[in-house]
Amino acid sequence: MSLRIPLICGILACLLVACSPCTRDIPGPYSFVTRSESLAISSAYTEMTWKGKADNIRHGLDPDGIRIDTPDAVSPNPLRGSWWRPGTLSRGMPYKWGGFDTPRQFAERLTQSVPSGSIPTAAGDMGTADKQKAGDNAVSRFAAGIDCSGFISRCWRLDRPYSTRELPKLCNPLFSWEELQPGDILIIPGQHVLMFIAWDTKDHSGFTAREAGPLPVWKCAEHSLNTSYLQSLGYRPMRYRNMVNTSPSI
Repeated sequence: MSLRIPLICGILACLLVACSPCTRDIPGPYSFVTRSESLAISSAYTEMTWKGKADNIRHGLDPDGIRIDTPDAVSPNPLRGSWWRPGTLSRGMPYKWGGFDTPRQFAERLTQSVPSGSIPTAAGDMGTADKQKAGDNAVSRFAAGIDCSGFISRCWRLDRPYSTRELPKLCNPLFSWEELQPGDILIIPGQHVLMFIAWDTKDHSGFTAREAGPLPVWKCAEHSLNTSYLQSLGYRPMRYRNMVNTSPSI
């Protein structure tokens, strides 16, 4: 259950994605996840580096009639939270509405045209108000990235992307925020979810979290957050039932 990758595998992985910086792989679905695995997977998303091109920018309808708005900072009147620039080394996977890509899949998709579409893949797709209304019908196959619940689903090694409404069904609620441990979540079902990493203060007034967007930037990133503020917004602390501290002995 180790996340360590042999050196030769890492070299081969870089060769397979020669047009992008070397991208860390993550383990696939499994019946449980350790806290250390969950943290390592989350950092693979927040720390990954990549370079997008102008071809990976999209603002408008895709061939299926679904609107895409990449979080690039070079388009005219960029939407709030836009950040990546073509040709510049970027850090953190972009947010994509309904996205569930692994870091490796994202890096590979940026170098390919979408099957049967013959157009370059868009790097991210922001979760606008229109997409929130349309739900799954607004997920574009022509964009790459990951959304907030897809991020947690990958970090917990789930077999598919679970929505913010579904994730609580896999969890036990925590009675107090002081019980939070690395890999646990804070969630508003139907809105947003983020992963707790560590307390920043002894009085538990602030903590570090990792999340996939939405603001201040539409990407996977690590932030320092205020406990009271998130409590006032209605976030609930929860723990995945199949989260374990260490791998069981075999």
